[in-house]
Amino acid sequence: MSPLVTIAIPVYGGANYMRHAIDSVLAQSYPNIELIIVNDGSKDNGATEAIALSYGSRVRYYAKPNGGVASALNLALEKASGDYFGWLSHDDIYLPEKVAKEMDFLLALPDPHAVVFCRHALMNAAGEYLHVAPSEPAFKPGQAAYQLIYRQRLHCCTILAPKSLYLEAGGFREDLPTTQDYDLLIKIALKHPFFGLPEILLHARSHAEQGSLTMGHLAEVENFFDENIPLLSPAYMAENFTPEEAVSAFESLGREMLDRSHPRAALLAMKQLLVCEAVTADPAVLWRVMSRLTARYDPSATLSNVSAAFFIRTSGRAMLKTLLRKILPSPVIRVLRRLRRMLAAQPSVSVADVREVKEASLDFVGIYNNNGFEGTESRSGGGSTLLQTRVISTEIPKLLKELDIRHFLDVPCGDLNWMRHIDFGDVLYTGGDIVQSIVDKNAATYGNEKRKFERMNITTGPLPKADLIFCRDCLVHLNYADGLAALEQFRRSGAKWLLTTTFIDRPSNSELYEGTIWRPLNLEKAPYNLPKADRYINEGCTEGDGMYGDKCLALWRISDAHS
Repeated sequence: MSPLVTIAIPVYGGANYMRHAIDSVLAQSYPNIELIIVNDGSKDNGATEAIALSYGSRVRYYAKPNGGVASALNLALEKASGDYFGWLSHDDIYLPEKVAKEMDFLLALPDPHAVVFCRHALMNAAGEYLHVAPSEPAFKPGQAAYQLIYRQRLHCCTILAPKSLYLEAGGFREDLPTTQDYDLLIKIALKHPFFGLPEILLHARSHAEQGSLTMGHLAEVENFFDENIPLLSPAYMAENFTPEEAVSAFESLGREMLDRSHPRAALLAMKQLLVCEAVTADPAVLWRVMSRLTARYDPSATLSNVSAAFFIRTSGRAMLKTLLRKILPSPVIRVLRRLRRMLAAQPSVSVADVREVKEASLDFVGIYNNNGFEGTESRSGGGSTLLQTRVISTEIPKLLKELDIRHFLDVPCGDLNWMRHIDFGDVLYTGGDIVQSIVDKNAATYGNEKRKFERMNITTGPLPKADLIFCRDCLVHLNYADGLAALEQFRRSGAKWLLTTTFIDRPSNSELYEGTIWRPLNLEKAPYNLPKADRYINEGCTEGDGMYGDKCLALWRISDAHS
């Protein structure tokens, strides 16, 4: 017989969607599946339990006090009879061949102690197809632990693996409310290979009830990187990466952490680069990589003070210095001393490859023409998909009606991927963008007497007078000087209201430097220092595996924003 596969559905208050999830598991073409449903203390007057029990003997049902998804999955692992295990969120669905195709792959491997995953697509609350999610970049089977830390694109409900791998890794950590899945998968990936199938075998649902993530989640993510980056040990890297690949991997990881506003994690990536590669890598190559990363971390750091090893002088910040002194092993210290001597004898080597770090000024025309934001649905980027705008698409019309808006200025308007679906009624809509080809295309496709398009530069103006200026996902792409100039042009336009993007839980802001295309901004922090907004609309952003759950549209009276 085919090996028994256990699929678990952990659920809390899932009466609205769980029947679809259950049906999708029971409809699998694979002939030997056990379905376990764990009710994690739902408080819905028995609705979740009634649905589970309506399937009778076709499912195994367990109810427990609320303890979080990790505790529900651990109970399912304990009760599972199958040799293989996977799980499905109560609001997602498997496609019929999902388990069969993944089991065929696993059973064909010389050693089935491996993890297999597939691609997935996104659907809305009604189950309507939206688009294919970005795929995990191709990687060697042994490099999965690094990839899971580098970018969290793998949807955990796509995986299937022997149950023994979950138990060997210690199960799901119940002290991690939101990162328990990736924490477990990394521990598995350090010892076992991961294989990806090209087929889309899962549809993941996106809906408002999923809620937004909080600073508690952000703190948990910081801890996730603190704990897992050091697991990229010299032994692991040497087994799965060439020295050249390892140096490039750590540089990419450091850049990713800086782009996602995790400077501490970036420092850990630098430290781990030295721990793993300082003895074997070309010192000059290491110097160049560390130079680039440190300049991104702190552009005011100087390269001339080579006697401080690798950039211990970072404008008074002691974090890197502390990390290096406490953690670097003695062989690495010896390499650093040798490198210092080399650089002292040939100082030109240290700076030849390191350009001056300058404030970024993006070429938006080139970005649009070359799809520089890497959008799969819109050239305006991942934030302009129907999924990421599902909340604000319903909230904006309500706000316009409440404020009695007659003229709505949208800058930059982008390609109107989602905005074209907004019903403005009698409100005059003006879309402005610095990219002339966007303006021309929008005018030809969507223009009418109530919908106008013009080329505009928000940093230099002038801007037409409107009741409300809508500026979403723009200031995050501008350096401080340009961002402040844009706010001044908004004031000069005579508009009454500004509705723009801000990340409300960020404690501080960072400048936009060359090599970076965006960063989250809290407009109530320096150098913008806007007052508390009249209103915040949380977008329910799911990008970056929930890293930007504090992303909001905030509403300011422009007179207040410039007082």
